[in-house]
Amino acid sequence: MEELEAGHPERKLRLTAQGRFQGEWDPDRLAQAFGNLGKNALEYSPEDTAVDFVLREEEDTVSLEVHNEGPPIPAEALSSMFEPFQRAVEHPASSGLGLGLFIVQQIVTAHGGTVEVRSSEAEGTSFTVRLPRRSVGSEGTPAK
Repeated sequence: MEELEAGHPERKLRLTAQGRFQGEWDPDRLAQAFGNLGKNALEYSPEDTAVDFVLREEEDTVSLEVHNEGPPIPAEALSSMFEPFQRAVEHPASSGLGLGLFIVQQIVTAHGGTVEVRSSEAEGTSFTVRLPRRSVGSEGTPAK
């Protein structure tokens, strides 16, 4: 969040954290994934609105939700938005290649987690990442 705040000092970023957030993860890759989600939330939402980051403890997983009040993502774009070189919505200020969400999904999947998106006019857009506290081995069982 510090990097996002430094790059967007005019924007309001809010963090809510509830629970214990310990696990076996690659912190550099997760920082990259969460940074991509935050950058997208800032880019696709009005400048006078906040971007919320909510960390939650959920049994054997930890979740991070990134929420913004931007316009909804079109329903027909939701199924392909994690594909490489795809953009759900064209944005004039965007200079990326359309790889940010693909990278997020790859990092989260490599950690044995999931990422999902919800988007509506009434509720805004939320990306939720769920990560198991322990990395998953090649046979699908928790690593020791």
